[in-house]
Amino acid sequence: MIPIPAIDLKNKKVVRLLQGNFKEEKVYSEFPEKVAKRFEADGAQRLHIVDLDGALSGFPKNISSVEAILKSVRTPLEVGGGIRSLKVIEDYLAIGVSWIILGTRACLDKGFMQEAIREFGKKVIVGVDARDGWVATDGWTVVTKVKAFDLAKEAEALGAKTVIYTDISKDGVLKGPNMEGITHLSHGLSIDVIASGGISSLADLKLIASLNQKNILGVIIGKALYENKFSFKDAVKTCVSHGGGG
Repeated sequence: MIPIPAIDLKNKKVVRLLQGNFKEEKVYSEFPEKVAKRFEADGAQRLHIVDLDGALSGFPKNISSVEAILKSVRTPLEVGGGIRSLKVIEDYLAIGVSWIILGTRACLDKGFMQEAIREFGKKVIVGVDARDGWVATDGWTVVTKVKAFDLAKEAEALGAKTVIYTDISKDGVLKGPNMEGITHLSHGLSIDVIASGGISSLADLKLIASLNQKNILGVIIGKALYENKFSFKDAVKTCVSHGGGG
């Protein structure tokens, strides 16, 4: 299990939202590439990049910032937000992005999800963003009638190798992860799971590691790092000492 720092982009700046609310925004840096370099220097094995404007609009809006990050670090990137066509996936992979996160269209269009996985294989990660157990789409502004667990199982059946599970109600509030949801999903899947949402302390990382689920590949950490609740270096040490670092 590895810690994965999150860099959320809005108007080319690094921000954090509260529970995905675009009106609850805090800017942490105007230079995403500098933030990325700092995480790389502190031991990040991959970076989680989200184009928030893209997620809302349905088309990437911060590609220039992603390109700046790619030029600044050697750490592989997983990128999501507004990726709703095979062409956009191709474009991101062409500039050097390692993994593409599909959210809204993967949920709403199973044919597209199947086609993307068939075309790009393990480079496609399916984002399972849940509010009260139901998948939310369109920058988390629309709650669907699709159960999070069902979407994850469908992604697995279609050949996906990794899902990112995010509990939206936990995101940005620094009150701990949804352990029930993470446990249920990791036990119910044979593919890799990356957990996201609510990490507030090193104790939270230890708690997830204590599940001893081999398929929990990593944990995404956002606001806790930006609010200096703990350092990324300490997150790396904690994950190494409680269940491996990669």
